[in-house]
Amino acid sequence: MNIERTSDVQIDENVNFEVLISNPNIIRGLSEAGYERPSPIQLKAIPPGKLGLDIIAQAKSGTGKTIVFGIIALGMLDLNNLKPQVLILAPTREIAVQIKEVICNIGRYMEGLNCHVFIGGLPIGKDLPKIEKCQIVIGTPVLAFSATYDKPLLKALSHFVRNPHHIMLTDDTPCLQGVLQYYQLVESPETSNILEKFKIYEAKFIKLAELLGRVPFYQCIVFINHRGRAVDLANYLTNQGWMSLYISGMERGLDQQERLETMSKARRFQIRVLVCSDLIARGIDIERVNLVVNLDMPKDAETYLHRVGRTGRYGTYGLAISFVDVNEMNFIESLKENYHVGIHPLSDEISFKHHQRTLITETDQKAYEKFLDERDTIKVQIPEVLPVVFSTDDKKKASHLNDKITEKDKKKKKQMNVINSTSLSQYPQSDNNASYEYYNNYQYWYNNE
Repeated sequence: MNIERTSDVQIDENVNFEVLISNPNIIRGLSEAGYERPSPIQLKAIPPGKLGLDIIAQAKSGTGKTIVFGIIALGMLDLNNLKPQVLILAPTREIAVQIKEVICNIGRYMEGLNCHVFIGGLPIGKDLPKIEKCQIVIGTPVLAFSATYDKPLLKALSHFVRNPHHIMLTDDTPCLQGVLQYYQLVESPETSNILEKFKIYEAKFIKLAELLGRVPFYQCIVFINHRGRAVDLANYLTNQGWMSLYISGMERGLDQQERLETMSKARRFQIRVLVCSDLIARGIDIERVNLVVNLDMPKDAETYLHRVGRTGRYGTYGLAISFVDVNEMNFIESLKENYHVGIHPLSDEISFKHHQRTLITETDQKAYEKFLDERDTIKVQIPEVLPVVFSTDDKKKASHLNDKITEKDKKKKKQMNVINSTSLSQYPQSDNNASYEYYNNYQYWYNNE
């Protein structure tokens, strides 16, 4: 099936992979995986990589960087040698697993190929036998091919490469052409009171449920900064007919096997919505995701760009919507002014046909129709949006923490009255300066469940 793709994965040259690759088994694997002609980064990076040059490459998310080093790795193998010949390091365990799947897919016709992934959180006893017969070893952590590079990272990379060949295809903000970006302001109090944060999340949860009910989508990724709220949101959406799972780091969330199983269900189209932290903001590719939602804004613009890059992969089209409260509007303005991101207010007049496309396989179409039937059944049973229910323990902890903050405020004010040595100007402008300071320093909503 021919898929319409945006120009940022198209090349002007009349070149196909047969010009770049001599191994017919790799070409056959690429063709069956849907790759007929190289993208710009593939055209520019594969030739110097095959020559053995060190490379630092930058290109937009979803434009085919994994295929670049996958082809280079496969092309240099001696399949008669069962010892490790290639080491690939990835920034997260989930990306490491994905890289292995991509390489095995395009190398499926290379008889004798052995490629394995070695990551933490799994029994080491199962890994030891694999290393004896493994030509491509994949693990964590490091970042080499990226959509964004800052100067400190480029300086750090200089210690690991020799006279690198730089391939930088984005000298500005690396936004994918096929992704439309919108934001919607959610009414919220201008306060740092932690209990009020629950009200903000409640409003955002309801707005998200309304959005999913009117925007056609196959799969959606929702980014949220608070792990406890991710669990609540996944339950909230599932109860309304959008089968959802959450994924988070091991510190306060799922163990590694559970994370892998969650990603597998997402890739096999067994869920509609994946709720997650920035654990999968970079590099993860789930083909059917055509909607990304930010329920919280990330810590920096680069992470935002990686988040929205989970849709519109390899020249397809997608939609990215951010629900923001008044305290997050500065982030939106910064995206516009400092990074020239084309993000606009969401209105009822916007057409959502832009990101719709036909599912490739009959299996996917049947799964999608089943999801729609399940959602319709629940809509009949529950005609209205359900009330938001938060974890009881979390609300108790928040209430306790809020009491501590209130006591901290009182002590702060008393101290200021006694010694009169601290100017209000050194705190952020807020109705409750000490609370604001405490919230920023300890980042409760980012680090606690």
